[in-house]
Amino acid sequence: MDAIALNGHRGANRRVVGNENTTVMVIDDVVVSTDELRKLACTDSNFVWDRRFSYPGVGAQVPDAYVDVVAPEVVALLKEAYDIPNHLEPRIVRRLFSLVTTPAEDLGPLQRVPHFDSLDEFYFATVHYLAPGEFAGTGIFRHRPTGFERVSQNRYAKYVQAAESHMKANGMPPAAYIRSSDEHYELIEELEYRSNRLVIYPGNLLHSGLIEPDRDLSWDPATGRLTANLFIDFKEPGSP
Repeated sequence: MDAIALNGHRGANRRVVGNENTTVMVIDDVVVSTDELRKLACTDSNFVWDRRFSYPGVGAQVPDAYVDVVAPEVVALLKEAYDIPNHLEPRIVRRLFSLVTTPAEDLGPLQRVPHFDSLDEFYFATVHYLAPGEFAGTGIFRHRPTGFERVSQNRYAKYVQAAESHMKANGMPPAAYIRSSDEHYELIEELEYRSNRLVIYPGNLLHSGLIEPDRDLSWDPATGRLTANLFIDFKEPGSP
């Protein structure tokens, strides 16, 4: 594999979003080139469904070289931007290439609404847009009945109860990807797609890919909405 290297001219900016003033980060031109990553995804990766998660598509493991280069940069940025206790240790929980493949009519109920990745305070997600061209970005949402933009441990029960009650009263969301505000959720920020852009956000932030099925769905990493994703959890030393 050719070297994967950070771009010395990468540009990072922080956005403070929503009523809860959550910091998200956007880094453009994060690596020198995405060519090697895309080639690896096309030739040496085994994309499969993972039924443990509700992601509407397939994934494959990203190479160690990507993690070794990108993860330390992300961890350093996280420590600068968030009040993470110094004694907590960063753990790479998951690392994968992703492709969205599920037709809208086949989406399950949880795939039709924004989601969160974790209830933990110091759990973060990254999405690295790899494919050239125009594809869907990532939307950040507010839950209308509760006003929640993040779902923490102490909010979870209230969020689930309110979401279920609101859906019973107003109907389930249709079998479609959420791409804008509706009666259940308000779109409060879009992290726009740009090739070689890395976006970083807390895992308990309500979010969703703003998927346009006619354009974004593909099993082919050469033509689809290919991303590289890292999930990083800051844990107590010695914890599982």
